[in-house]
Formats: sequence, structure tokens, C-alpha cells
Amino acid sequence: ALQWLNPDGFTIFLNALQVLRDQRYKLLHYSKDELSIQLSNVTVQDEGIYSCFYYSSHFQSKRHNVEILAAPSHPVLEVSQDAGRGIKLSCYTQGSKPQPQISWLLDNGMELSGDTRHQLGADGRKWSTSSTLRILSYSPQGTASCILQHPALRGQRLMASLHFQDLPSPEGAEGPSPSENPAVPSSPENPAGISPSSSPNDPEHQHQPSQTSQMSHLTVKQDPESKGIVKKEKNLLLPILVAALIFVLLIIVLLFMMKLKKAHGAWKRENDVSEQTLESYKSRSNEDSPGHERNGQ
Repeated sequence: ALQWLNPDGFTIFLNALQVLRDQRYKLLHYSKDELSIQLSNVTVQDEGIYSCFYYSSHFQSKRHNVEILAAPSHPVLEVSQDAGRGIKLSCYTQGSKPQPQISWLLDNGMELSGDTRHQLGADGRKWSTSSTLRILSYSPQGTASCILQHPALRGQRLMASLHFQDLPSPEGAEGPSPSENPAVPSSPENPAGISPSSSPNDPEHQHQPSQTSQMSHLTVKQDPESKGIVKKEKNLLLPILVAALIFVLLIIVLLFMMKLKKAHGAWKRENDVSEQTLESYKSRSNEDSPGHERNGQ
């Protein structure tokens, strides 16, 4: 008898009988000495060690480790105005296994590595990758390209390019060509991150720019000035709420004091009436006492 087991230890086929209810497995050939099967629509969850058992007078077994490669998505290129001089380029890709390699190519033939960061997805298998590059000066005729390499691409490369002439022309943007002072890698401060939810296939990482204008695989992003105003409003909201809470508590305390004062006044009036009644009773008792004494004599 022949038997195939998947990495989880479940029997896939026993001789020509399919045991595992997964329609992606197909029987290719079965004979006394051979059991060949096929798996289609492979995913990274299918990788692991597959076992083949041969039951005869002498038990034999063989194991084979299957490694699955997941090709990355096409890179998405974003450009934003830098806080200082120049622009910042950001390149994003997701859904790859193993981690991809990202580099930057300028029109003068210079290739740079940039600041590349990797983040593991929620499934613990696929990666999301971002790379940033800061351009200090550029000319409108220049170009910059994000190049993606991965073993699953089998020697091919994915590329997203930016033509600087497509950018909105800021004041004093025109300067020396990229060959003179092209670019520097972006510093790690405030890196362009990908949150664990962003892939079209894996919802663990999704990056959404604030203000964008789409051109093929290029997204132009400009930081809105209103972010500072929104932050100030949020900072002012907490003191206003605290002041309102204190005001409400003060009103409650005042109402309680007024009610307590009224209760004390009512209690005092009742006490005065009781004392007056007691004094009147005592005076009447004193008036009756001499009459009784005379009667006794």
C-alpha cells in the first residue's frame, strides 16, 4: 500500500482512494510501486514537509520539504513634498514571500538602495515592504524608478517610474540635474509605514494617502496644512471637557447645599415649637401645684 500525507499529518491519498476532501489534489498515476498526485492553486499555507509511506514486507518512507514562493504585488510609487528642500519618493509592495529587494534607478544610471523596511503580515508568512528616497534637487526632464526583484519573478523585475515633469512645479523647484546631486536615502524619522492591513489579497496592510492624484502607478501626495489645525482643535477639546465637568459638579454641590439648608431650617422650626410646647406644659403644671397643696391642708 502507498500513502501520501500533507504537512499537517492528514492522509491525502491511500492507494487510489482520495481521503482528504480537498479538490485541489488530483491523482496522476497509481500502480503497485508508484503513487503520483498533483496539487493546483498552491498558496503559502501549502508549504511544509510532505510524506510518502510504502507498506510492504519492509516499510519505507520518504519526506520532501516543499517551499512556496509568493510573488510581490506591482510596486506603487508615491511622491510628497519634503519638509525642507526637495521631494521624498516612497515605493510600496505587499504579499511577497520571502522579502523582496527594492532599489532606485535614476536617469543617469545611478542605482541607490534607499531606506527599505519590511513588515510581516498577520498570516505570519507574507511580507509588506516599503522603501523611501529623498531627492534634494531635480530637473523637470529627470526620471526616477523603483525597481523590485524577487525569486518568484524568475529573473524579471517589476518597475514603477516617475517623470519629474508630471509633478506640480513648486517655487524654486528647478535646480541642478540629478547627476550632480541626485538623492539621499530617507532618514528613519517618520518612515512611510504599512499598517498590518494593506494588501489587495491580504487585508493586513493598506496604505491610503491623504490627498492623491493617480497617474498609472504614480501617486502624488501633498501634506495638507490643515493637519496642524486639527491637532490644535484636539488639544483644546480636553480642557473644555474638563471645565464643563467641573461646572456641572459645582452646580450639583450648590443644589445639595441649598437643599441641606432648607432641611436645617425646617428642623430648627420644629425644634423651637417643641421647646415652646414643653415650657407651656411646665408653666401649667406649676400653676396647678399650689391648688392641690391648699386642698390637702
